[in-house]
Amino acid sequence: MTATRNPNHDADVIVIGSGMGGLATGALLARLHGRKVLVLERHYRAGGFTHTFTRRGGFEWDVGVHYVGEMGQPGMMRSAMQVATGGEVHWARMPETYDRLVFPGFEFGIRAGKENFRADLHAAFPAEGRAIERFFADVDRAASWVNVLAMRSSAPAPIAAMVGAVMAGRGALARRTTRSWLDEHVRDERLKAVLGARWGDYGLPPSRSAFLAHSVITSHYLEGGYYPSGTSARIAEGATRVIEAAGGTVRIRAEVERILVEDGRAVGVRLANGETLRAPVVVSDAGARATFLKLVPDDVPLPFRDELRTIPRSMSHVSLYLGLSRSAASLGVKGENYWLHDELDHDRMWDRGGELLSGRAPQTYVSFPSLKDPEAKAHTAEIIAGVDGSHFEPWAGTRWMKRGEEYEAVKERIADTLLAEAERRLPGLSGLVVHRELSTPLSTAHFTGHPGGEIYGLPATPERFAKPWLRARTPVKGLYLAGADALMLGIGGTVMSGVMAAAAIAGPSTFGRLTAAARRHPDPTATAATPSATSPSIA
Repeated sequence: MTATRNPNHDADVIVIGSGMGGLATGALLARLHGRKVLVLERHYRAGGFTHTFTRRGGFEWDVGVHYVGEMGQPGMMRSAMQVATGGEVHWARMPETYDRLVFPGFEFGIRAGKENFRADLHAAFPAEGRAIERFFADVDRAASWVNVLAMRSSAPAPIAAMVGAVMAGRGALARRTTRSWLDEHVRDERLKAVLGARWGDYGLPPSRSAFLAHSVITSHYLEGGYYPSGTSARIAEGATRVIEAAGGTVRIRAEVERILVEDGRAVGVRLANGETLRAPVVVSDAGARATFLKLVPDDVPLPFRDELRTIPRSMSHVSLYLGLSRSAASLGVKGENYWLHDELDHDRMWDRGGELLSGRAPQTYVSFPSLKDPEAKAHTAEIIAGVDGSHFEPWAGTRWMKRGEEYEAVKERIADTLLAEAERRLPGLSGLVVHRELSTPLSTAHFTGHPGGEIYGLPATPERFAKPWLRARTPVKGLYLAGADALMLGIGGTVMSGVMAAAAIAGPSTFGRLTAAARRHPDPTATAATPSATSPSIA
């Protein structure tokens, strides 16, 4: 399976960025096709949003992975994760009620299992039976359209166009907004709030998000949530070992300045330190903006450059990392996520996001990593709020850790606000806090290079999924795109983008080899007991 190597090449494949898309592409090419892969990461740790950081006292936090779906049953997503990480990642199952939605006057707990979710919705909203059944049917239909995107991403242009034409009917549903679907089919504002919640998992409120993105994320979590035992750092570690086993390398502090293009073909990269590295294949996991507007030379014709410049940024976030003196289980928490809302209208909450800087948090997400991770060595929590990165532009251009007293005061105010919001639902949480620190969109931009600190790549609007140039195959021969912009956002979407990029590079045999390789790994999850038939969690 080892490719014939040119002695003038530094690798068979160069991958720019070690996010999940880049690592998956590199690891699958290494494991399934014997390619020598060189991954280049600008940060001092590999992993992108799968990396972690630690503080004194044994506290450790994930910066991007809070829970993952589809790990409890066989499928392409689970197979790709197993093979890309060498089967080293064990996924611990979260509690049966893994997401708890909190609104003024009521709560709704989402239980693992599609039929549990369906039954609980019917019990809580008996007058909306038709809308509830339509929701599950349309989610299935819209989510299946991601197969069109996958084909478009990896197949040669003529085949991708043909399949897209055949599936055009489903595309109409997939590319409408989530809000338009809710307004057409649902009358109860509380049910709209429940079905439209968790948009923080894909970064846009209902009026702006494609129903496709909403459906893919809803489907992804239908059978419950899982968390990587030993934190998400195990993902990057496992993928790195797979790449190294085939003779490849993952290099940190290696920032790519330019993709080298000769006679219309990508032939390597130039690093910020002036070093030149060559390979017949280059994969960018740096995002479409950075790839096509910064890394590819301006004299390389790309007809969509001007269009790309007009696409707005997607959601950024602030994250408050908490070290606790004892387990949050003492507060009745079992490891579930809490989505806290101060009203029912998700779009209005997003529009009010700037209130975060002045002491009000319209929507927050509270997670307890140490209760999800059976290997956790200390008690931790995270409180997150989505925000438009433009609110932090007054400090753009300042240096990390040296942004000034005003910035630090704003951070303290935000941290106080987030903790106060969580305290309202979980009384006693503040009393457990022995360490806290806040990251902002500026922190994300510093470590990832994403403009404005956006966390999901290009925004998941209906228009975004109609762009034929957002695919693994780019117009530049030898250059491929991986990550959220190449297929779908989230860890599931980026892992699958790696599958599609690997298939585009090495051919369709990738799919069969992936399935065969996955069979050689044991079940990566804890005991997957059938969810118990408990009463609906609404009060």
